[in-house]
Amino acid sequence: MPYDALTDIHIEAAPQADAAAIQSLVGEVFREYGLALDVCGVDAHLREPAEYFGSRGGIFWTARCGKELVGCVGVIPVEDVACELKSLYVRRTHRRLGLGRRLVSQVLDEAVRRGLHRVLLWSDTRFDDAHRLYRGFGFIQEGLRDLHDAYNSKEYGFHLALGEGLKEPRAAHE
Repeated sequence: MPYDALTDIHIEAAPQADAAAIQSLVGEVFREYGLALDVCGVDAHLREPAEYFGSRGGIFWTARCGKELVGCVGVIPVEDVACELKSLYVRRTHRRLGLGRRLVSQVLDEAVRRGLHRVLLWSDTRFDDAHRLYRGFGFIQEGLRDLHDAYNSKEYGFHLALGEGLKEPRAAHE
């Protein structure tokens, strides 16, 4: 896929009708790592993502190239001055084109618009490319938690203080 194909990507708040396509995308990404989506357990927020995020004061976005869902991300307020970035996933065919940066930027722009001061996130320790992307934005890795799931998943915690001059991510971190 040529790089300029990214201009054909449209990001919008996910309608409830996208739930199955979102689950399919995330399941596809999980299979790359030998994992399975568990919408009845640890991934319950993806069963009905528009409803889950919306009912908590957040937003879940999807990215489409034409009719194909190629990425997603969500944000939920977690404190008076902070929010959590959740469920950043990009289809393999659309990685390293800047879509991950666009989706993270969508969350950061929303956090700034809401006057929040921090963005938090948790990311599976296996997702090295995502960790490079977060660090490229200036996120600081801090903490480790065990999900106690069938895959012995562990997640790194990351946080970013807003309002101190957001770092422009380098393309090599996507």
